[in-house]
Amino acid sequence: MANELQQTLARIINKSNILIEKYHALEQANQALATRNEQLLDDIEQMKKNNELMRQEIEYLKMARVIAPDIDNLDHAKATISKMVRDIDKCISQLNG
Repeated sequence: MANELQQTLARIINKSNILIEKYHALEQANQALATRNEQLLDDIEQMKKNNELMRQEIEYLKMARVIAPDIDNLDHAKATISKMVRDIDKCISQLNG
């Protein structure tokens, strides 16, 4: 009877040690995944900033294209610039008024 209890206790201790080892391994894996997750979130944030800068650059290039068009679009460019000047004057008058 005492021998059976010792064997049962030894099995319980072995299983407990195995569970503890698995817990530590999972804890390390979880920490590695959390670190990777943070890194990926930082990458996403950086890509969002880069994306926004590229969108602004596209808008600047579109505006530059309108302002400095080829000869065929010169009248359109003049009209666009005139409209921009009128809009700016309107804004200034609203700010002063």
